[in-house]
Amino acid sequence: MINAIFTIKIQHDEDTLIALSHMRYDLFSTGNRIARDLLSALLIVVAVFYGNASLWSFLLIIMACFLFTGTYASSDRTARRIADQIRTSGLSFPCSIYQFESAGMRIIAMPEQEETDFLLYNSALRLGEDPEAYYLFFNPYGGYMIPKKELGSREVEFRRFIEMKTGKAFVRRQTPARLFKQWLAHRK
Repeated sequence: MINAIFTIKIQHDEDTLIALSHMRYDLFSTGNRIARDLLSALLIVVAVFYGNASLWSFLLIIMACFLFTGTYASSDRTARRIADQIRTSGLSFPCSIYQFESAGMRIIAMPEQEETDFLLYNSALRLGEDPEAYYLFFNPYGGYMIPKKELGSREVEFRRFIEMKTGKAFVRRQTPARLFKQWLAHRK
């Protein structure tokens, strides 16, 4: 008999694959993100100070905007390609049950009800969070999404439990819109 402290069922779809891909990029591609932002800023500075309102300055600004807005382009392509492969194969999107026990997380594939993995909490690399879900990554290539709606009133309890067991804190996605919203909230 398994003593699960939390049991979560997730049915993946294209949106959950994209969300997982975005969080993976946020948690494991910090250097890439910083390089993109710095290059974008540099292109804008060059365009403003040395462009003299020429066609080249507009092209530099367009390139900078592309770099700023294309942050998730690669991860979106990958997630959509996987979703398309699942659809064309005729298979359904993965469905799993995650059982969170005192020592680790048990993954059970549905509808077969076969245990596919048992992951110890101390092997977690990173934890992520967005408004819709928590994310646990045990390697840099793929993670597990736990929708907050599935936790119901136990969301805070789950968060504390995972942070205590892994010894890590959840990292929130910091988009420009979210940062601006936080800045406005602190001004009041």
